[in-house]
Amino acid sequence: MIYALEIKEEAYRDIQVAYNYYENKQIGLGDRFIEELEEKIVYIQDYPLHFRKLEDDFRQVLIDIFPYQIIYEFNNTNIIIYSVFNAYQNPENKPPKK
Repeated sequence: MIYALEIKEEAYRDIQVAYNYYENKQIGLGDRFIEELEEKIVYIQDYPLHFRKLEDDFRQVLIDIFPYQIIYEFNNTNIIIYSVFNAYQNPENKPPKK
């Protein structure tokens, strides 16, 4: 079953920052990041309980190849993505934030 998906504005900003960073490093690398991200989001929609819980109902999944994590919540009817977090950043600043 594929569940409804909501991506918070903060997560969209995270994605745009990452895309711009990789695209500035190498043309096409930003597109590769987006492809990997989209593949993980589809997997999350198919298997929302597959990934490790952080706290409360928050879960995280690592994006292949790129050092980013998707922070999301699953509430039995939909998936809410709160952040696409750079794993190299200070873990003290890591979301989740509702």
